[in-house]
Amino acid sequence: MSTKENDSKKCIAIHLPVHLVDKINEYKEKNGRSQSGIIMDFIEKGLNISGNDKGQPKQFFFVKVRIDTTKMMEFGQKLQSGELNTSQTIMTYCVKDDPTVGISFWQSDSQKNFEDIFAQHRKYYKDVIEVIPVTTPTEAMKLILETMQKQ
Repeated sequence: MSTKENDSKKCIAIHLPVHLVDKINEYKEKNGRSQSGIIMDFIEKGLNISGNDKGQPKQFFFVKVRIDTTKMMEFGQKLQSGELNTSQTIMTYCVKDDPTVGISFWQSDSQKNFEDIFAQHRKYYKDVIEVIPVTTPTEAMKLILETMQKQ
């Protein structure tokens, strides 16, 4: 399978019983994850595969934005309908003292892939405050130990 085939996506309709949709929404509320991201995780777990089986490590990003309140309804509708790709979003929360500021963690196969998907969302933000590449605690520990061994 070529890289292009691995990166392509197809839209499928999933008809779930209402009680499962309610469970997914409860899970979504607790974890701040996107609905499509949750469903993809569950499907991968059910098939005993992981998103990382493609052989390349995931890249993680911390994103802090200010939503454009004039486009908020449109943004919400596009998120709910699945028109905007949210498969890279791990979790999203908003700052309690300023709910127009959202903070989220994203995972992607590459910087370019992240930028392509993030670009779809960017038009709904009044301000992109920060986009910072981050790593997992385990990977951070490895990097710290490598640095210490070089000294």
